[in-house]
Amino acid sequence: MTFGVTQPDFPEGCAVVFGGSGGLGRASAGLIAERGANVVVAYRSRRAEAESLVAEVQKLGRQAIAVACDVTDRAAVEAVFQHAVDTYQRVHTVVSAGGLVFGTDLLSQFKEDDFRGVIETDVIGFFNIAQVGAPLLRAGGGGSFVALVTSATSRTVPCDALSATPKAAVVMMVRQLAVEEAAHGIRANAVGPGVINAGMVLPMMETPTRALLEGATDVTPLKRWGTAAEVAEAVAFLASSKASYITGQVLMVDGGLAA
Repeated sequence: MTFGVTQPDFPEGCAVVFGGSGGLGRASAGLIAERGANVVVAYRSRRAEAESLVAEVQKLGRQAIAVACDVTDRAAVEAVFQHAVDTYQRVHTVVSAGGLVFGTDLLSQFKEDDFRGVIETDVIGFFNIAQVGAPLLRAGGGGSFVALVTSATSRTVPCDALSATPKAAVVMMVRQLAVEEAAHGIRANAVGPGVINAGMVLPMMETPTRALLEGATDVTPLKRWGTAAEVAEAVAFLASSKASYITGQVLMVDGGLAA
């Protein structure tokens, strides 16, 4: 007797990981490749990091390519997906892991351009990814969306509420996708990282926010920061066949911070 889901984690085709050159995106793309998928690494500016990831994936025996993309540019998003289809014929997984490093001012001091950048990257960016990606997943017989969204950590970092607001809009879009696309075999879920020792948190360690971030363990039930690998496990699981009956959910990977 066999227990559990028996099909491979991922079918033939590829996973497209937006923000794949960053800490959480890189870990997620690498683990998805390790679990059996070819990967398209979409990056905004860190070409060297993206190409390094491609080389690591190829060492695993999987195929990978890196493509530059500003997710706020609809044409650029379309070009990434077209490149993925031209290269691997089918897209079965879409991961949205990009984000901006923003200031740590109070609301009254937060710069309008910075806030506008967060809205455009998180909300408009995911809107573009979802609208362009959904028809391709349908055409391939189904698949999975996974979006990384900020946890509710405003008790720790003052500016985080400004980031969590657009992230909430992304969660709403994820749930809408889950309802609308279920008939086409498409699932949509989100992962909510807490304070993780990778990605956008690392640059913040060089700012006055350092003390607040270091104090995050005091309000986290597990009393430590999370790792990129722990977030990647959640992303790879939700994207895979092992989560075939899970859609419209937000899986918190935050050490109990939002409990």
